[in-house]
Amino acid sequence: MITFFPIVSQLPFWKKNIVDKGTRDVNNFVDQIITDRRQGQSESLCAGTDLLDLLLSAVDTQGQPFTDQEIKDQALTFVFAGHETTSNLMVWVIYELMTNPSVYRACQDEVDRILPDGMIPTYEHLNELHTIEAVLQETLRLYPPAPFFIRQCIKEQTIGSTTDHPFRIPEGAIILTNVYAVHRRSEYWPKPNEFDYTRWLRDPVTNLKPKLAHPFCYLPFAAGPRNCIGQNFASLEAKVILAMLVQQCHFQLEPGQKIVPEIRLTMRPKYGLLAKITRRR
Repeated sequence: MITFFPIVSQLPFWKKNIVDKGTRDVNNFVDQIITDRRQGQSESLCAGTDLLDLLLSAVDTQGQPFTDQEIKDQALTFVFAGHETTSNLMVWVIYELMTNPSVYRACQDEVDRILPDGMIPTYEHLNELHTIEAVLQETLRLYPPAPFFIRQCIKEQTIGSTTDHPFRIPEGAIILTNVYAVHRRSEYWPKPNEFDYTRWLRDPVTNLKPKLAHPFCYLPFAAGPRNCIGQNFASLEAKVILAMLVQQCHFQLEPGQKIVPEIRLTMRPKYGLLAKITRRR
Protein backbone atom coordinates (compact mmCIF):
# COMPACT_ATOMS: atom_id res chain seq x y z
CA MET A 1 0.00 0.00 0.00
CA ILE A 2 2.85 2.37 0.79
CA THR A 3 4.18 1.85 -2.75
CA PHE A 4 0.95 3.10 -4.32
CA PHE A 5 -0.17 5.45 -1.52
CA PRO A 6 2.98 6.95 0.10
CA ILE A 7 0.88 8.99 2.53
CA VAL A 8 0.04 5.74 4.36
CA SER A 9 3.56 5.72 5.82
CA GLN A 10 2.87 9.09 7.46
CA LEU A 11 -0.38 8.10 9.19
CA PRO A 12 -0.25 7.84 13.01
CA PHE A 13 -1.24 4.19 13.42
CA TRP A 14 -1.26 2.68 16.92
CA LYS A 15 2.25 1.48 17.90
CA LYS A 16 3.52 2.50 14.48
CA ASN A 17 6.75 3.69 16.10
CA ILE A 18 7.55 0.07 17.00
CA VAL A 19 6.93 -1.07 13.42
CA ASP A 20 9.02 1.80 12.04
CA LYS A 21 11.93 0.97 14.35
CA GLY A 22 11.77 -2.69 13.39
CA THR A 23 11.74 -1.75 9.72
CA ARG A 24 14.81 0.46 10.13
CA ASP A 25 16.67 -2.23 12.08
CA VAL A 26 15.95 -4.91 9.48
CA ASN A 27 16.92 -2.63 6.60
CA ASN A 28 20.17 -1.62 8.28
CA PHE A 29 20.98 -5.25 9.06
CA VAL A 30 20.45 -6.38 5.45
CA ASP A 31 22.36 -3.35 4.10
CA GLN A 32 25.34 -4.33 6.25
CA ILE A 33 25.21 -7.95 5.05
CA ILE A 34 25.24 -6.81 1.41
CA THR A 35 28.11 -4.39 2.04
CA ASP A 36 30.16 -7.04 3.86
CA ARG A 37 29.69 -9.55 1.03
CA ARG A 38 30.58 -6.98 -1.66
CA GLN A 39 33.78 -6.10 0.23
CA GLY A 40 34.75 -9.74 0.80
CA GLN A 41 34.25 -9.53 4.57
CA SER A 42 31.82 -12.47 4.57
CA GLU A 43 31.31 -15.61 2.52
CA SER A 44 28.68 -18.22 1.85
CA LEU A 45 28.21 -20.90 4.50
CA CYS A 46 26.95 -23.27 1.80
CA ALA A 47 29.08 -25.72 -0.15
CA GLY A 48 28.60 -23.44 -3.14
CA THR A 49 27.12 -20.02 -3.78
CA ASP A 50 24.15 -18.87 -1.72
CA LEU A 51 21.21 -16.63 -2.62
CA LEU A 52 23.13 -13.44 -1.89
CA ASP A 53 26.02 -14.52 -4.12
CA LEU A 54 23.60 -15.22 -6.96
CA LEU A 55 21.91 -11.83 -6.59
CA LEU A 56 25.24 -10.00 -6.47
CA SER A 57 26.51 -11.73 -9.61
CA ALA A 58 23.26 -11.57 -11.63
CA VAL A 59 22.85 -9.20 -14.58
CA ASP A 60 19.79 -8.21 -16.61
CA THR A 61 19.31 -8.54 -20.38
CA GLN A 62 21.40 -5.39 -20.90
CA GLY A 63 24.24 -6.79 -18.80
CA GLN A 64 23.54 -4.44 -15.88
CA PRO A 65 23.90 -5.80 -12.31
CA PHE A 66 21.28 -5.31 -9.62
CA THR A 67 21.55 -2.26 -7.40
CA ASP A 68 21.96 -2.74 -3.66
CA GLN A 69 18.33 -1.68 -3.20
CA GLU A 70 17.10 -4.28 -5.70
CA ILE A 71 19.20 -6.97 -4.02
CA LYS A 72 17.83 -5.98 -0.63
CA ASP A 73 14.24 -6.04 -1.91
CA GLN A 74 14.68 -9.54 -3.35
CA ALA A 75 16.42 -10.86 -0.23
CA LEU A 76 13.74 -9.47 2.08
CA THR A 77 11.01 -10.87 -0.17
CA PHE A 78 12.66 -14.29 -0.06
CA VAL A 79 12.82 -14.29 3.75
CA PHE A 80 9.58 -12.60 4.76
CA ALA A 81 7.26 -13.78 2.00
CA GLY A 82 8.59 -17.32 2.41
CA HIS A 83 8.01 -17.43 6.16
CA GLU A 84 4.31 -16.81 6.66
CA THR A 85 3.17 -18.32 3.36
CA THR A 86 4.82 -21.68 3.98
CA SER A 87 3.58 -21.86 7.56
CA ASN A 88 0.02 -21.13 6.39
CA LEU A 89 0.34 -23.84 3.74
CA MET A 90 1.36 -26.37 6.40
CA VAL A 91 -1.64 -25.43 8.56
CA TRP A 92 -4.04 -26.03 5.67
CA VAL A 93 -2.44 -29.28 4.53
CA ILE A 94 -2.55 -30.72 8.08
CA TYR A 95 -6.20 -29.64 8.31
CA GLU A 96 -6.99 -31.53 5.09
CA LEU A 97 -5.17 -34.64 6.32
CA MET A 98 -7.09 -34.58 9.59
CA THR A 99 -10.43 -34.28 7.79
CA ASN A 100 -9.63 -36.80 5.02
CA PRO A 101 -8.50 -40.07 6.66
CA SER A 102 -7.95 -41.88 3.33
CA VAL A 103 -5.62 -39.10 2.16
CA TYR A 104 -3.81 -39.18 5.50
CA ARG A 105 -3.28 -42.95 5.20
CA ALA A 106 -2.01 -42.58 1.63
CA CYS A 107 0.62 -40.09 2.82
CA GLN A 108 1.62 -42.31 5.74
CA ASP A 109 1.92 -45.38 3.52
CA GLU A 110 4.12 -43.54 1.04
CA VAL A 111 6.39 -42.06 3.72
CA ASP A 112 6.72 -45.42 5.48
CA ARG A 113 7.73 -47.03 2.18
CA ILE A 114 10.17 -44.33 0.99
CA LEU A 115 11.52 -43.36 4.43
CA PRO A 116 11.34 -46.48 6.62
CA ASP A 117 12.41 -46.57 10.28
CA GLY A 118 12.54 -42.80 10.71
CA MET A 119 14.99 -42.25 7.85
CA ILE A 120 15.95 -38.62 7.20
CA PRO A 121 14.92 -37.69 3.63
CA THR A 122 17.51 -36.84 1.01
CA TYR A 123 16.91 -35.01 -2.25
CA GLU A 124 16.61 -38.36 -4.06
CA HIS A 125 13.95 -39.54 -1.60
CA LEU A 126 11.95 -36.35 -2.10
CA ASN A 127 11.68 -37.03 -5.82
CA GLU A 128 9.86 -40.28 -4.99
CA LEU A 129 7.24 -38.71 -2.70
CA HIS A 130 4.59 -38.32 -5.40
CA THR A 131 1.58 -38.50 -3.05
CA ILE A 132 3.07 -35.92 -0.68
CA GLU A 133 3.76 -33.69 -3.68
CA ALA A 134 0.21 -34.09 -5.01
CA VAL A 135 -1.35 -33.36 -1.61
CA LEU A 136 0.67 -30.15 -1.33
CA GLN A 137 -0.32 -29.05 -4.83
CA GLU A 138 -4.00 -29.66 -4.15
CA THR A 139 -3.73 -27.72 -0.89
CA LEU A 140 -2.12 -24.84 -2.78
CA ARG A 141 -5.03 -24.93 -5.19
CA LEU A 142 -7.76 -24.75 -2.56
CA TYR A 143 -5.90 -22.58 -0.05
CA PRO A 144 -3.30 -20.46 -1.88
CA PRO A 145 -1.31 -18.71 0.90
CA ALA A 146 -0.99 -15.66 -1.37
CA PRO A 147 -4.62 -15.47 -2.60
CA PHE A 148 -4.06 -12.54 -4.96
CA PHE A 149 -1.23 -10.72 -6.66
CA ILE A 150 -0.85 -7.38 -8.41
CA ARG A 151 0.65 -6.45 -11.75
CA GLN A 152 1.00 -3.12 -13.55
CA CYS A 153 0.24 -2.91 -17.27
CA ILE A 154 3.28 -1.46 -19.09
CA LYS A 155 1.62 -1.38 -22.51
CA GLU A 156 -2.01 -0.88 -23.49
CA GLN A 157 -3.78 -4.20 -24.07
CA THR A 158 -7.21 -5.26 -25.31
CA ILE A 159 -8.68 -8.55 -24.16
CA GLY A 160 -11.29 -10.14 -26.41
CA SER A 161 -10.68 -7.81 -29.34
CA THR A 162 -12.53 -10.18 -31.67
CA THR A 163 -15.65 -10.33 -29.47
CA ASP A 164 -18.61 -7.98 -29.12
CA HIS A 165 -17.38 -6.78 -25.72
CA PRO A 166 -13.64 -6.11 -25.86
CA PHE A 167 -11.98 -5.06 -22.62
CA ARG A 168 -9.31 -2.36 -22.79
CA ILE A 169 -6.51 -2.22 -20.22
CA PRO A 170 -4.74 1.17 -20.38
CA GLU A 171 -1.02 1.59 -19.84
CA GLY A 172 -0.20 2.03 -16.17
CA ALA A 173 -3.34 0.26 -14.94
CA ILE A 174 -2.99 -1.80 -11.75
CA ILE A 175 -4.42 -5.31 -12.16
CA LEU A 176 -5.30 -7.57 -9.24
CA THR A 177 -5.55 -11.30 -9.95
CA ASN A 178 -7.78 -13.27 -7.57
CA VAL A 179 -5.92 -16.58 -7.35
CA TYR A 180 -8.45 -18.07 -4.90
CA ALA A 181 -11.27 -17.56 -7.41
CA VAL A 182 -9.28 -18.84 -10.41
CA HIS A 183 -8.39 -22.03 -8.52
CA ARG A 184 -12.06 -22.80 -7.91
CA ARG A 185 -13.52 -22.17 -11.36
CA SER A 186 -15.48 -25.17 -12.64
CA GLU A 187 -14.40 -24.69 -16.26
CA TYR A 188 -10.84 -25.48 -15.20
CA TRP A 189 -11.30 -27.91 -12.32
CA PRO A 190 -13.78 -30.82 -12.08
CA LYS A 191 -15.49 -30.63 -8.67
CA PRO A 192 -13.54 -27.45 -7.91
CA ASN A 193 -14.38 -27.24 -4.19
CA GLU A 194 -13.49 -30.86 -3.48
CA PHE A 195 -10.08 -31.87 -2.15
CA ASP A 196 -8.84 -34.43 -4.68
CA TYR A 197 -5.09 -34.92 -4.65
CA THR A 198 -5.30 -37.60 -7.35
CA ARG A 199 -5.77 -34.88 -9.97
CA TRP A 200 -2.05 -34.14 -9.50
CA LEU A 201 -0.64 -37.68 -9.53
CA ARG A 202 1.97 -38.38 -12.16
CA ASP A 203 1.42 -40.84 -14.99
CA PRO A 204 2.83 -44.20 -13.78
CA VAL A 205 4.39 -44.86 -17.20
CA THR A 206 5.77 -41.46 -18.25
CA ASN A 207 6.13 -39.99 -14.72
CA LEU A 208 4.69 -36.74 -16.13
CA LYS A 209 2.23 -34.50 -14.29
CA PRO A 210 -1.29 -34.10 -15.73
CA LYS A 211 -1.71 -31.24 -18.18
CA LEU A 212 -3.58 -28.21 -16.89
CA ALA A 213 -6.86 -27.16 -18.50
CA HIS A 214 -5.30 -23.73 -19.06
CA PRO A 215 -1.65 -22.68 -18.66
CA PHE A 216 -2.65 -19.92 -16.20
CA CYS A 217 -5.39 -21.66 -14.19
CA TYR A 218 -2.96 -22.62 -11.39
CA LEU A 219 -1.15 -19.65 -9.86
CA PRO A 220 -0.03 -20.31 -6.26
CA PHE A 221 3.32 -18.67 -7.09
CA ALA A 222 1.96 -16.27 -9.74
CA ALA A 223 3.44 -16.63 -13.24
CA GLY A 224 5.77 -15.07 -15.77
CA PRO A 225 9.18 -13.45 -15.28
CA ARG A 226 8.03 -11.89 -11.99
CA ASN A 227 6.68 -15.02 -10.36
CA CYS A 228 7.70 -15.98 -6.83
CA ILE A 229 11.48 -15.93 -6.47
CA GLY A 230 11.27 -18.64 -3.79
CA GLN A 231 8.95 -21.06 -5.63
CA ASN A 232 11.36 -23.97 -5.91
CA PHE A 233 12.74 -23.45 -2.42
CA ALA A 234 9.24 -23.27 -0.91
CA SER A 235 8.09 -26.42 -2.74
CA LEU A 236 11.12 -28.37 -1.54
CA GLU A 237 10.83 -26.99 1.99
CA ALA A 238 7.13 -27.87 2.26
CA LYS A 239 7.75 -31.41 0.98
CA VAL A 240 10.46 -32.01 3.59
CA ILE A 241 8.31 -30.60 6.42
CA LEU A 242 5.19 -32.56 5.49
CA ALA A 243 7.07 -35.84 4.98
CA MET A 244 8.74 -35.59 8.39
CA LEU A 245 5.56 -34.51 10.17
CA VAL A 246 3.65 -37.45 8.68
CA GLN A 247 6.54 -39.77 9.53
CA GLN A 248 6.89 -38.76 13.18
CA CYS A 249 3.58 -37.27 14.34
CA HIS A 250 -0.11 -38.04 14.46
CA PHE A 251 -2.60 -35.17 14.21
CA GLN A 252 -6.18 -35.24 15.42
CA LEU A 253 -8.54 -32.29 14.94
CA GLU A 254 -10.08 -30.90 18.10
CA PRO A 255 -13.90 -30.98 17.72
CA GLY A 256 -16.25 -28.02 17.80
CA GLN A 257 -14.12 -25.60 15.79
CA LYS A 258 -15.24 -23.22 13.07
CA ILE A 259 -12.64 -23.37 10.31
CA VAL A 260 -13.04 -20.60 7.74
CA PRO A 261 -10.40 -18.93 5.56
CA GLU A 262 -9.57 -15.32 6.29
CA ILE A 263 -7.84 -13.37 3.55
CA ARG A 264 -5.50 -10.57 4.55
CA LEU A 265 -2.14 -10.36 2.85
CA THR A 266 -2.09 -14.14 3.19
CA MET A 267 -4.85 -16.68 3.81
CA ARG A 268 -5.12 -18.35 7.20
CA PRO A 269 -7.82 -19.93 9.39
CA LYS A 270 -9.72 -17.00 10.85
CA TYR A 271 -10.05 -18.50 14.34
CA GLY A 272 -6.88 -20.58 14.28
CA LEU A 273 -6.67 -24.36 14.13
CA LEU A 274 -6.49 -26.57 17.22
CA ALA A 275 -5.22 -30.14 17.01
CA LYS A 276 -4.01 -32.87 19.33
CA ILE A 277 -0.48 -33.88 18.32
CA THR A 278 1.07 -37.14 19.51
CA ARG A 279 4.22 -39.00 18.56
CA ARG A 280 3.52 -41.59 15.89
CA ARG A 281 4.50 -45.16 16.75
